[in-house]
Amino acid sequence: MKEKVKEYAAYYRKHILEDIMPFWDARCIDDECGGYLTCFDRDGRLTDTNKYIWFQGRQLYTYSLLYNRIEKRETWLKYAEHGYKFLIEKAYAGNRRWNYLLDRKGNVLVGTTSIFSDYHVIQGLAEYMLATGKSDKEGMQILYDSYDAVERNMFDPEFKDIYENTWSPVYIWHDMYLTCLSMAEVCVPVLGEARTKKLIDECLDKILNWFAKDEYKLVFEGVTRDNKVDMSSVKGRFINPGHMLESMWFCLDTGKRLNDKKIISRALEIIKWAYDIGHDKEYGGLISYADASGAEPEPIDWYLETNSLWDDKVWWANAEALCSYAMAYAISLDPVYFEMFEKQHEYCRDHFFDSQYGEWYERLHRDGKVKVADKGTPWKCAFHLVRALVNIVQAFEAISS
Repeated sequence: MKEKVKEYAAYYRKHILEDIMPFWDARCIDDECGGYLTCFDRDGRLTDTNKYIWFQGRQLYTYSLLYNRIEKRETWLKYAEHGYKFLIEKAYAGNRRWNYLLDRKGNVLVGTTSIFSDYHVIQGLAEYMLATGKSDKEGMQILYDSYDAVERNMFDPEFKDIYENTWSPVYIWHDMYLTCLSMAEVCVPVLGEARTKKLIDECLDKILNWFAKDEYKLVFEGVTRDNKVDMSSVKGRFINPGHMLESMWFCLDTGKRLNDKKIISRALEIIKWAYDIGHDKEYGGLISYADASGAEPEPIDWYLETNSLWDDKVWWANAEALCSYAMAYAISLDPVYFEMFEKQHEYCRDHFFDSQYGEWYERLHRDGKVKVADKGTPWKCAFHLVRALVNIVQAFEAISS
């Protein structure tokens, strides 16, 4: 088993360096206007020049992460600096918040409508500050200020700038807490454990004790503000297996750092729940969404906006599944998780990876045929996939060494 793990670590390191990042390195740096271009068709032709700020933050994070964890490649650090400058000069709204959408030149098209912009810029800033030794005083101050604002807004039930979610007086949303947990964890080495503990504890509690419901063996995307399941509505019954698995590897990461066996055990249990509801036993891969009642699933929010069917196979969810199974095995050495990982590895290798032009397709039909061949869209950049693969490499290299 140890030799197989070593081979997978080498495979995914090579996959990052030779199959994924060359696609982005060759075309995402906007030398003309600053920042990153992130929307490309299958073979890399530019399809949209707007600057989606959550993606500017994500791309900054990706280049900084690669520099910090895969290879001290000066080109990656330079590309990170390139994105950092654009964000500071063009995207910062000046009120501890970040704009959502700019045009190519940096003119604001949509202002501070999305806490997800804040999450991902903070995540990018923190990873970049780590890469540069926290040497940029202006960047550190903006990071502190932005983090403070997110913390305040996460505890404010009336805060409504949560696109691509819709604020509700009834529900709170799982994806806000999972993304916030990931953001706060990235900030720990930069801002310190004392500064990040309050938000991390809140996110863990909501994820593991509110959205995760033992009586259903499911993680609900929305629960009521008094911690109840609403089975009377589509939003209340909506289950997102990709978010379940993404959320759980974040919890595993935190549990490992804290050496908290209770968090780790809970997350490992929920990964099995996610596999049971999300793994397509007929075709392989991970489905997009499900209904907790067993009824025909109906789309909400992002899935509605992108015209996603419940049995579509979406790149980000399948990448997160791959990462979650790998990390579950690495922390438990339970062969059940390794079997999950190998099935998911074979599916992604055979169906998502574009061996002709590089990178992964955005979306597949249930049977594995390509539905959306684009490599970058208003929803896809070099983030979910690269982050997942980096964590797989690190988890498996730690075992094999």
